[in-house]
Amino acid sequence: MGRTKILPVYPKFRLTFWSYKSSVEMAGCKATMPPTGLATVLAMLPQDKFEIADVVDMNVESLRDEDIKNTDVVFTSTMIVQREAHERVVNRAHHFGKKVVAGGPFVTTYPEKTEADYIVAGEAEVTLGPFLDDFFAGAERGVWTESGVKGRGTVQLTRGGKVELTKTPLPKWDSLNLRNYVSAAIQYSRGCPFDCDFCDITKLFGRESRTKTPEQMTAELKALYDAGHRGSVFIVDDNFIGNAKNVRQLLPHLREWQENNGYPFSFYTEASMNLAWKQNADILAGMREAGFDFVFLGIESIDDEVLKLMQKGQNTKMPQLEAVRRIQNAGLKVSGGFIIGSDGEKPSLFNNLYQFVQEAGIVQAMPGLLTAVRGTDLYNRLSREGRIREESSGNNTHDLRFNFRTQLDEAFLIEGYKKLLGDLFDAKNYYGRCRVLRDNLGDHLASKRVGREGATAFMRSMAKQLFTRGGLEYAKYLGETLVRKPSYFSEAVADGIKFHHLSAITRGTLDADRYVTQTSKLYEAFSHKAKEIYGTHRDNLAAAKHEISAVASSTLARAERGLSKLHRDFRERAAFAYNGMRERIQTDLSNYMDGAS
Repeated sequence: MGRTKILPVYPKFRLTFWSYKSSVEMAGCKATMPPTGLATVLAMLPQDKFEIADVVDMNVESLRDEDIKNTDVVFTSTMIVQREAHERVVNRAHHFGKKVVAGGPFVTTYPEKTEADYIVAGEAEVTLGPFLDDFFAGAERGVWTESGVKGRGTVQLTRGGKVELTKTPLPKWDSLNLRNYVSAAIQYSRGCPFDCDFCDITKLFGRESRTKTPEQMTAELKALYDAGHRGSVFIVDDNFIGNAKNVRQLLPHLREWQENNGYPFSFYTEASMNLAWKQNADILAGMREAGFDFVFLGIESIDDEVLKLMQKGQNTKMPQLEAVRRIQNAGLKVSGGFIIGSDGEKPSLFNNLYQFVQEAGIVQAMPGLLTAVRGTDLYNRLSREGRIREESSGNNTHDLRFNFRTQLDEAFLIEGYKKLLGDLFDAKNYYGRCRVLRDNLGDHLASKRVGREGATAFMRSMAKQLFTRGGLEYAKYLGETLVRKPSYFSEAVADGIKFHHLSAITRGTLDADRYVTQTSKLYEAFSHKAKEIYGTHRDNLAAAKHEISAVASSTLARAERGLSKLHRDFRERAAFAYNGMRERIQTDLSNYMDGAS
C-alpha cells in the first residue's frame, strides 16, 4: 500500500491592520510570515506513511483544482479570522471528494462551525498521535481533544499545559519558500502566567509558560539560516517573558549565535508590561544584545480601573508612559494593542487614549473593538449576564460592531473608534509619533543596517507615497531624520512603508462604514422621490410606474458603483447593507407596480 498524499493548505487572511499587505509588497515579498504551526505539524507526521506536498499558502499563491485532485487528504491550520476562507477550502476539497483534517484556534474553539471531516483540537503534540492511530484504523469523522475523541457538537476548551515543548520538532521549512515572506516565525514558549479576562491563551495553553531549550532555539535559527532566510524573525509567543527564569538562560545563547553568524536576524516578539519593571532590566538589556528591536505590548487601556476589571492588574504596577519610555530607551520600539468597549470605560477614553499614544510615540498603535471569544472569562461572564449577541468573527479592527451588549452606548463607542482611527493614522499625527519614537529610542542593531533590499524598498516607497496625501509629511520626516539621526534613516523608511498600509486599512474601514450610511440615505431619497412621483401621477399610474422604476434603477446603479470601489476585504458589511437596501426598494417597487399607495 502506498503512502497517503497530503496537501497542506493555509487559508487566506482578510486585509487587516495585522496583514501589512501593502508594506509587504514594497519589500518585494508576498506575505508577512509563513505558517510555522502548519510546518511544525508536517514535521510530526510519519514520513513512511505520508507523502507531503509543499504548503499552499493562499496568502502567497492560489489553490489550484489540480492540487486538490492529486491529493488524498487536505490538512489545514486556521485562526478565527480565517474562518470564511477555511470553509471555502473545505467546500472545494469536498467537491472533489477529498477529506479535510483541520487544526488551529478556530476549529479548537468552534468545532461545530466547520464542515472539516477531522478536527485535531488543542496542541498537536497531544492530539495528533491519537488522531493518526484512528485515521489509519478507518475513522470517518470526529474531534480529537486532550480528553479523547468527541462528537461534532460544541467542545468546551480544555486547559493546556501538558506538552513539553522540548519534544517539539523543527518546522518542515523545506515545504515553504521563505523568500515569499518579509519575516520568519518561530516559537519559544506557550502559555502565560497572567489571566486577562478577554484572552483565550490561558484557556488553550494554560498559565504555566512552557519553553523550548536554548539548544532548540539555536537549532531553529540555524535551520532558518540554512534555508536562506535573513532579516526579521518573529518569536510568536503570546508572552515571551512569561517564564522570566528561562528567558534569562536563553538570551546569552541567542546573543552568542548572532555574534558567531554576523547578526543575520533581528527579532521581535510580544511581551507583558512587566518587561519594563526594574527587576527585568537585565532581560531588556539581554534582548537588545541578542538583536531584538521591537516588542508588542498588550496595553489595552490607560485607565487603571478598567485594567483591574479585565483582570490585567499587572499593567497598573507602574505608570504606563514610564514603562513604554523605559523600553524605548533600552533600544526596543514599542507597538501597543488597545481595547475599546470594556466595562468601566468613561466617555473621555478616546481623547485620553489618543493623547497617550502621541506622547508615548507608539507608532504602530493597534486599537480594536473588544470581542468576546468563546471560552474566555469575559465570554462566560457576559453569557451569564445575557449580553452575548453572536460569536466572534476574529476581526476586531474593521467589522465595526461588538458581539455583545456594551456598557457604554454602542453608537458612541463606534463613532469614537472611527474618529480615533482617523486621527491616529492621519499623516501629520502619525509622523509626529515617529519623531517622538526616533528621539526616545536608544541604540539598536536595526538602525545600523542598510542593505540592497532596504534601498529597493526606499525607492518603491517614494514612488508609491511621495505624491499621495501623506507624501509631504513623509518627505519632511525623512529629511529631518537625515539631519538629526542619519543612522535611523532605514527605520524612518520602514515607518513610512508601514504608514502606507495602516492608512490604507483605515481608509478602507471608514469608506466601507460611510457606504453603509450612504445606502440608508439612498433608500430614503428613493422612498421620498417615489412617493412624490406617485402623488404627482396618481391619475396616470403607467407614467408613475415608469418613473419610479427608473429612479429605482438609478439608485441601485449608484449603490453598485459605490460597492465596487471598496476593497473586497471590506465589502462584507457593505454588501449586507446594499442587499438590504435593494430588497426594500424591490418591495416598494412591487407595491407601486401593483398600484398601492
